Amino acid sequence: MGEELTIHEAAADPLIGQVLQADGVPQRAFAQLLQSAARLRAAELAKAIVEDRADADVGETDPSSKL
Repeated sequence: MGEELTIHEAAADPLIGQVLQADGVPQRAFAQLLQSAARLRAAELAKAIVEDRADADVGETDPSSKL
């Protein structure tokens, strides 16, 4: 079970649909929630990559980092 569902697959999954219906959550709202979370996560990852690259660049040009 190492496979993750895509947003589309999760929104269309019948079991998830039954849980959403039982909880009174519209499928569209659930899909929007997943898309919002994915956008936030992507932004966090992009920021981390930029910070890591900046740290790497500083380490390459900083003579004191070779001590």
